[in-house]
Amino acid sequence: MDETANDPHTASSGAVPTPNGGGASTSVTFQRPVIVASLFLINIVLTFSVFVGVILAYIWRSEPQTEEWEKTHYTYLIQTFWIGLVLTFGGLFVWFAAIFALLPPAGTSNQGPDDPTFFIVFFGMFFVWLAAAIWFCTRCILSLIKAGKREPMPKPRTWLF
Repeated sequence: MDETANDPHTASSGAVPTPNGGGASTSVTFQRPVIVASLFLINIVLTFSVFVGVILAYIWRSEPQTEEWEKTHYTYLIQTFWIGLVLTFGGLFVWFAAIFALLPPAGTSNQGPDDPTFFIVFFGMFFVWLAAAIWFCTRCILSLIKAGKREPMPKPRTWLF
C-alpha cells in the first residue's frame, strides 16, 4: 500500500501521489488578497463587486488563521474602499452643487450658461473623478503584485501608494 495515501497532508490538499512519494498539486490556489483586489478592479465593470470585496476583506482579516502579510493587504484594500467612497460621493456632491449653482435661474430667457465657469467646473470634476479612478486602480494593482509575491503592503494605512 502506498504510504502517501494515508498521509493527511497529501489527502486533504488534493495532491496526486507521484511515483517518488511526493505529491504534485493539481489545484489552482488563489490567495485571498488577490480575490479581494480583483473584485475591486472588476468594480469598474460591475458596480457591486467592490461591496462583496470589502465584506470579504473584513471577514478574512478577522479570522485567526490569517497571516500577517494578508492582514496588511486587507487593511490597505479596506482603506482604499473607504477613501474611494468618500471621494466619489464628495466629488458628486460638489459637482451637482456647482452645476445647480451656476445654472441660470428658472424663468429667465437665457437658453444656457454663458459663463465659462460652468464648463470649467463640469469638465474639471470629470478629470478629478478620472484621477480618483486611476488612484483606485493603482492601489488595487499594487496590492495584486505584492500579494502574488506573498509580501506585505509596506504602509497599509497610507492614503497614497
